[in-house]
Amino acid sequence: MRLSSRVLVLLTALALVAACATAPVGPPVASPRFAVGDRWQYRVVDHMRRGAISQIDAEVVALAGGVATLHVVQLDDGRRSEWTDELDAAGGLHAGMLGGPTLRRFAPAAKLFEFPLEQGKVWRQTVPTFRSDIELRDEILIYGDVQGRAPVAVPAGSFDAVQIYRVVQLDDAQPWRTRTIRRDQVWYAPEVRGVVREDHDAEYFEHGDNDSTAVYTERTTTELVSFHPGRA
Repeated sequence: MRLSSRVLVLLTALALVAACATAPVGPPVASPRFAVGDRWQYRVVDHMRRGAISQIDAEVVALAGGVATLHVVQLDDGRRSEWTDELDAAGGLHAGMLGGPTLRRFAPAAKLFEFPLEQGKVWRQTVPTFRSDIELRDEILIYGDVQGRAPVAVPAGSFDAVQIYRVVQLDDAQPWRTRTIRRDQVWYAPEVRGVVREDHDAEYFEHGDNDSTAVYTERTTTELVSFHPGRA
């Protein structure tokens, strides 16, 4: 899916205007205290597939050494996929799928968040990786920015959430194109120990493309449907 550079600039400007409509975070938001049995259900709308809807269920099945192991199940058009994510309370992804269908481990953990969440907090990280397709070392680049509080309504209810802007540059560049750049708008609610909404827009640019068009690879909206706390 291609989008002209003029339209891309307009959409980026609109996203920045929306991101600015936030209130101060207030006191720092502490890292979540996961419990075995914590369970989240999400609805994912794929805007590149004419609004196709899939479902994701995630449950904490183990806690060890400050890392929560989540069993994740996705139901998409009759297909069932299962995998395991490993998350730490500081916001790091030790194992899981990041920008692709392959389960991978990350060392150091990929900082999808950096707790505590404070007003204006910015983090940058370079995550070393190894690409099995080209047998070479590479890296994933992550940028995060805590923008403030913003109200958000999702199927699970209305929340005064902390809004975070995040950019993830994946390790998938090819000789004919740039690496994929994914831009995320994230709404995090401490009362559910996780994300209540997450918008992803991802694209790459082909080398030698004179009209500077972007090729979109993802445009999704993920919303919380329900949260059930586990045992403390």
